[in-house]
Amino acid sequence: MANVLNTCPSCRHPLEITALHCPHCDIVIQGRFQNSPALSLPEDQMAFLKVFVLSRGNLKEIERILGISYPTVRNKLDQLVEAFQGNSAEEQSRPLSRNDVLQRIARKELSISEGLDILDRLSQSNRRKLPVSQADDSEQ
Repeated sequence: MANVLNTCPSCRHPLEITALHCPHCDIVIQGRFQNSPALSLPEDQMAFLKVFVLSRGNLKEIERILGISYPTVRNKLDQLVEAFQGNSAEEQSRPLSRNDVLQRIARKELSISEGLDILDRLSQSNRRKLPVSQADDSEQ
């Protein structure tokens, strides 16, 4: 089964779960359902979580299985903790800059595609903040 889409392919805003379907009896339940943070994990974090669970949380074993350094394993685990807690306190206190995103990509805290998505949203957000005449000039 394919991973659950969590962002709109058109506008990139979060999707909301509004229907559940039982393939056995064909019943459909409609409403608004709370999304689990696990469903929103990017593929690389989901793969790390799987290795974490299968190794019973043994960080040295994860290091061996993935062929990455112990500090990298800790960093990936910290990212998972943040994903389940929501944004880190630092991220909540200040907006992410273009440089922050590029540094996180360089440290492999973000994949290139995740970084590009964030940079795209930052660019769209900055465009909305420009006065109308400047926003028109930047699109030409």
